[in-house]
Amino acid sequence: MSVEKQFFQDQMSGNHCFGCGKENEGGLQIKSYWSGEKETTCIFNPKPHHAAGPQQYMNGGISATIIDCHTVCTAMARHYRDEGREIGSGDLIWCVTASLELQYRKPVLIDKPVKLIARIEKEEGRKTFLSCELYSDDTLCITATVLAVRVSDKWVNPKSN
Repeated sequence: MSVEKQFFQDQMSGNHCFGCGKENEGGLQIKSYWSGEKETTCIFNPKPHHAAGPQQYMNGGISATIIDCHTVCTAMARHYRDEGREIGSGDLIWCVTASLELQYRKPVLIDKPVKLIARIEKEEGRKTFLSCELYSDDTLCITATVLAVRVSDKWVNPKSN
């Protein structure tokens, strides 16, 4: 019996982010899901216009964006889980990137699916410390550390009371 994956981003309303926003038709629209207690997975299929200078490799900024969005969405999903709520239910939970550190190890092939695995390393109140690995054709290409911080919903709508 297969279990249907519930993608975090499909449950988040009002998200217009270039990397993870389902409401941004011109964006990357990544999809993340739980693959363990503190681990999430994302499969991204690069398109030719995501190329670096050499057309066989994905642009490093696109790689950074999908890592950033995958890890921050993981932090948001964890906050919902910690509160015993479904993603997107009740008051919306938002996190932002406080730091993002990447180690580019190998070029990312543009004609192969990219797999990201994020892990929650530590949680301290509003802060979530994460690691992420990006694989292309089963080769580890990028490792990253990310600090995501939960912010008020006024961050997304500063005019709300």
